[in-house]
Amino acid sequence: MAVDYIYYEQPLNELVRTCLRLEYLYNLLDYHLQTAKPFSTHAALSILLDILQILDRPDIKTKFISEFRRYVESFQPLKNNPKVDKRSLHLALDELNTLIELLQPKYGKFAHEVREDPFISAIRQYFLTPGGTCNADIPQYHYWLNLSSEKHQIHLKRWIAALEESYKAARLLLKLARDSTQETHLIAEEGFYQKALSPERFCPLVRVALERNLPVYPLMSLGRHRLVIHFYTASLESKPQQTKDNIPFILMD
Repeated sequence: MAVDYIYYEQPLNELVRTCLRLEYLYNLLDYHLQTAKPFSTHAALSILLDILQILDRPDIKTKFISEFRRYVESFQPLKNNPKVDKRSLHLALDELNTLIELLQPKYGKFAHEVREDPFISAIRQYFLTPGGTCNADIPQYHYWLNLSSEKHQIHLKRWIAALEESYKAARLLLKLARDSTQETHLIAEEGFYQKALSPERFCPLVRVALERNLPVYPLMSLGRHRLVIHFYTASLESKPQQTKDNIPFILMD
């Protein structure tokens, strides 16, 4: 029987952390889009606005471009490596260069079309107040929620289409970060593990896999020179404490 794992991830830089948050929100958005109910429609729109909030940073495209260019430079020497699949490398470089061109600052912020949408502009501020979208505060939104699910889908799909570039960028960066890790099976003695990190090796993301039936979770502290992991008991009824058990885990770094 295959072992079922829970995966935990710790980013080394803010851009990877942003991508993890975007991935989480995109998955939530996709889930709520599958249910044609007013509350799921409300949840989907609320998540879409959270994504817009993240993408509102003026420097995020520049950071993506810088990171993708770093990968392009690191992939160049692999062209002469006989052990590397040339077709896969060519496809990866094409995807990176295409996104670098699409994300050029001259095209403005991500999803600027959605920010300028009259309906989104009118309701966006109300989502910042707890309960601010009730019908007493914003009847326009209450009217929209009571439209048919078909009309909801038309509007949502149009707004979500404007997020496609950001989705592709976040997905590719996380794929590159995850694919660059090496997997090692380890034991954390009495719930503690530490490792020195090589300054020559770029490590944007550390992943830990634990068997699902283990009642513990990791807290990771990651710097440029050292990784420290404490494993805590997963009790919800008491204050978390570091376990005294030896914990088997998989480290991907």
